Amino acid sequence: MVLMQILIFAAIAGFVLIKLYNVLGKDVGAPPPPPKPARLGPVTQGSSKSSTVTPLRPAYTGPAAAGLEAINAADNQFDPKHFLEGAKIAYEQIVEAYSRGDKKTLKALLQNDVYTRYVEAIDARKEKGTQQDTEIIRIIKAEIKDAALENKTARIVVEFAAEISTREASKDNPEEAEVQNSKTTEEWTFVREVRSRDPNWKLASVATLA
Repeated sequence: MVLMQILIFAAIAGFVLIKLYNVLGKDVGAPPPPPKPARLGPVTQGSSKSSTVTPLRPAYTGPAAAGLEAINAADNQFDPKHFLEGAKIAYEQIVEAYSRGDKKTLKALLQNDVYTRYVEAIDARKEKGTQQDTEIIRIIKAEIKDAALENKTARIVVEFAAEISTREASKDNPEEAEVQNSKTTEEWTFVREVRSRDPNWKLASVATLA
């Protein structure tokens, strides 16, 4: 009887060992596989809060840095590069509009007091009977020299250096025109209300440097 019980226990133990072997296999003591590397690609929209973080922009440098920072803080759409491109276009439009006596174009680009002075000069030239044709040959330099935010009014000073060709003649004798090529250096001050929906800057003053 005792022998029979021993044989039964031995059979059960053997059965359990076979099952364990089949389930765990021979690599019971092997180390777990290494974890998969984390994905470093771009995060899809909505998958993480980090996707809504605005990327950092380079800090402004130079003498106008503090003013540019203040303007950007008041208007986060402000970009000095885009502003400077627009300022160069405005420079050409204003010089040429003044030459043609185009008051409508000047009205959109100048502050009221500056516009008044330009109109007076155009009218005086007309009364004198002279015609003027000015062409910008090339803009040599366009650089932001100063910037400030004063009572929600942004002010930026741009130094322009350009080669200009001016043709002036009497209205009665246009064929006797005098052509003069020159280089000019001026500081143009542009202003804009940062709370205004109008994105355009206007010329507030002009100072001749050379």
